[in-house]
Amino acid sequence: MHPTRLAQGWQRLRRLGEQSLFRNSLYIMGTTIVTSLLGFVFWLIAARTLSATEVGRSAALVSAMVFVSVLTNLGLGQVFVSRLASRQAGREWSRTVTTGLALAALASLLGGAVAAVLLPTLIPALKGGLHPAAFLLVPLGVVGVACSLVIDYACIAERHAKLSFVRNGMAGVVRTALIPLAGVVPFEGTTWILIVFDASFLLVNAMALFRELPALGHDFRPTLAGWREELGEMRGLIAGHQSINLGAQASSYLLPVLVSARLGPEDNAYFYTTFMLASALFFIAPAIGNALFAEGAHEPEQLGRDVRRAARQVLLLAGPPALVLLLAGPTILGFFGPEYAEEGDTLLLILIAAAAFDSVLQLALAVLRARHRLQDAALATWVMLVVSIAGTWFLLPPLGLEGAGLGWALGKVVGVLAAGFFLLRGGVAFRTRGSCT
Repeated sequence: MHPTRLAQGWQRLRRLGEQSLFRNSLYIMGTTIVTSLLGFVFWLIAARTLSATEVGRSAALVSAMVFVSVLTNLGLGQVFVSRLASRQAGREWSRTVTTGLALAALASLLGGAVAAVLLPTLIPALKGGLHPAAFLLVPLGVVGVACSLVIDYACIAERHAKLSFVRNGMAGVVRTALIPLAGVVPFEGTTWILIVFDASFLLVNAMALFRELPALGHDFRPTLAGWREELGEMRGLIAGHQSINLGAQASSYLLPVLVSARLGPEDNAYFYTTFMLASALFFIAPAIGNALFAEGAHEPEQLGRDVRRAARQVLLLAGPPALVLLLAGPTILGFFGPEYAEEGDTLLLILIAAAAFDSVLQLALAVLRARHRLQDAALATWVMLVVSIAGTWFLLPPLGLEGAGLGWALGKVVGVLAAGFFLLRGGVAFRTRGSCT
């Protein structure tokens, strides 16, 4: 390549790196990638160290804890993105963050306690095989994950997701370093995994209170003075953002359940593996959408410009992995077994196409959030959820696994249409240059 072109390309990359939207997006995606890779290493070491029964029980408990934390963080992360940009440094900013963290901790502690009681009934494999300490560790783990998610969004809100990236990476390293001790500590394997999981989150969350949150530059000092007033002002935002989150995320958890119920566990194995492979695309647009939401909260007059930038970044970052999946997806599925490639190749193509509609939807939801039109955004996600679930339920028996993909894609299409309708109804139009009006 000609040196001049190399220099021009380097200058473009430098200019792109100077955009907080791009930097924030990269660190949000980097957090997902790093935690996933470290999580893979963690469970690989656990599988080499502990029995399959202990690993299976631990995986079920950790998955349940993460799911409960998604429900019990109450959308407070997105509340921070909406609210922190308008808060004065010092007492106001500190009160908002402290009240949000305290509320997330209380709700997740209660939710975790309920989960600890119900899990042995819902998951028969957990009955009679757990140390009593495990049922004390589950609520603590839910608190740790929920508060970590809320702290992540405080960093995203202030357009410093690098701090979140570093903290989550540290938590993953701590977990990976401690898990080999399972063979020498005086705890059975499942209990030790829960101890490691809880300790890693509680440690980095405590560090965040004293180092990460103050590093955001708003003179943070934990305080609950005036929490009642703060909670009253947050209440509407909590209801709106949590409704959006549940509508947007629930189908990812429910689709494997529907496939298993309608087609059986064997077909669900093929579906789940293919869906996880396609998820290499589905985390990009939400990360950029969160960064776009943060930009809109700080600079609403530049929202039109930032939407165009975000769209280009989705194409830049999602295009290459989409091409890889199109060309090599069946080969990658074949690593799990020839039947996985045979059953999942068409489904994978449908999911790749659905990712395009999901990208548009994520950007539209970010605009609606930034414009404080939470009811419209929630309606769009719940319409998407209903169509996805109903479509999957009715399409699975006649079409097989492809029915799940088509139901998912149909939900995304309808979600885009609903979000687009709400944007147009509200008079949102993007100028060629300038802001969103």
